[in-house]
Amino acid sequence: MERIDSGGVSFAYELSDAGGKGTEPKGTVVLLNGVAMSIAHWKPVAAALTAAGFRVLCHDFRGQLLSDKPAGPYSLELHARDLALLLDALGLGGRVHLVGTSYGAEVALAFARDFPERAASLCMVDGVCEADAVLKAAVDAWKRAASAGPSLFYRTILPWNYSSAWLEANAAAVAAREGAMASLPVSWYESFVELCDAFLAIDLRKDLGRIACPTLVVAAELDILKGPRYARVMVEGISGARYEEISGAGHAAVIEKPEEVARLALDFLADIG
Repeated sequence: MERIDSGGVSFAYELSDAGGKGTEPKGTVVLLNGVAMSIAHWKPVAAALTAAGFRVLCHDFRGQLLSDKPAGPYSLELHARDLALLLDALGLGGRVHLVGTSYGAEVALAFARDFPERAASLCMVDGVCEADAVLKAAVDAWKRAASAGPSLFYRTILPWNYSSAWLEANAAAVAAREGAMASLPVSWYESFVELCDAFLAIDLRKDLGRIACPTLVVAAELDILKGPRYARVMVEGISGARYEEISGAGHAAVIEKPEEVARLALDFLADIG
């Protein structure tokens, strides 16, 4: 993990180049975090993409675990601008392939809208372009729990993010993670609230027709937070968009089935050349 200052904010990032010395990568893939994620959550997906010949960039958004947490308000558009500046700071001035999950999918959508000349393709996993009352209520509950205590917070977000089978199979990991939440600084929880507020302002459905790059919309079959019905709205609204579904996974498909996320992304990138 490295750090770089961009736009007055210090970002944590990892940049992995494909192949050996002197090997030209097939392209640059940017992996964009879900709201409570960090760089490490992408490791299996990033490894698969790198092995296939792509340069891969991961970073924590402003407000996330490893990057600076300046005062808000935050917005999806602000994160998109941050990414553009980060790419410039790293000397990655060409077009990039965007792969985002949940909050990161929505940032990717905003980036493809606001920086069309820099978006080679767009892959959204368990993202949305709008939020209904149930989704807003869930995120509001997360905000309140983040201010109430680490254990309550973690237990509040669990059922929205994971499938029943995954929770049963990973009970020990869940318990360990619950304990680790207490070690996070207060600033993480405060910034999490800011990130939730940024999501609650989402209003991207009206802009779907402006997305010009090849697009893949991926939904998880068992996602009760941002499930297939949201994905279909985006497929219908974005010209030429494709739809894929990950069976047996909940909202956190990147964690439950990273190999399937990587396969879908690689198949999509191969198809579009």
